[in-house]
Amino acid sequence: MTQPPNRADFLHTLRVESARLAAVDVNHLPLHLPHIEGWTVHDVIGHTAWAHRWVDLNVHASLEAPPERAAVPEPPAGADVLTWFEDSARAVLQSLEAADPGTVVNTFTGPQPVAWWCRRLAHETSMHRWDAEAAISSPEPIDSDIARDGIDEILQIFVPARMQFETLAGQGETVHLHATDVADGEWVLTLGPDEVRWEHAHTKADVAARGPVSDLLLLLWGRLPPSRLETFGNTTLLDRWQQAATF
Repeated sequence: MTQPPNRADFLHTLRVESARLAAVDVNHLPLHLPHIEGWTVHDVIGHTAWAHRWVDLNVHASLEAPPERAAVPEPPAGADVLTWFEDSARAVLQSLEAADPGTVVNTFTGPQPVAWWCRRLAHETSMHRWDAEAAISSPEPIDSDIARDGIDEILQIFVPARMQFETLAGQGETVHLHATDVADGEWVLTLGPDEVRWEHAHTKADVAARGPVSDLLLLLWGRLPPSRLETFGNTTLLDRWQQAATF
């Protein structure tokens, strides 16, 4: 079985993907994302920088006094957002590298080790780098090892906390995700009325989606439509997932 990414891998990803976002041409900031209505490249960079600053505050705050979201200012307008982003990425990387990964800090799921934020911010920054590139040109896929772990992260963290189960309306239907470019890249999801059960397995399902693991991750996050992958069976289940996955 392939080893999942570790803290060092996540910090490396955060550093690399942050550098790619920081390198965006200022002339591309007004471009609109084709897949998120109303968002521009400027919005993506500002939002990601805001997240970096929010995580930095949480790493340094005590468990008894979690920071207020209002403690992070709104991103600056225009080209200044790029400098703001660079400063944000530099600060949070320094904090995450210096912190004991086992130290328990505040997160939106309750107290977790600092290593939890290393993972979350690597995925956050990778996804938003892809968002920005999608508005500018053909985006580079998310690193395959990171994308494979990103699918696990969605199922472990976001589905239990944020899935709109009344929209998903699961009654035991099954979804098989099959990555064509990595080992251990298969998931079987069982859609229930108030949970999604899942496992790494290869089995027949009501619908199957095959493709690169980055595309499967983007499918689950609603960045790519099911038509961009090879699909078999009841594809309306994938449409229902995207309508319900308001992460």
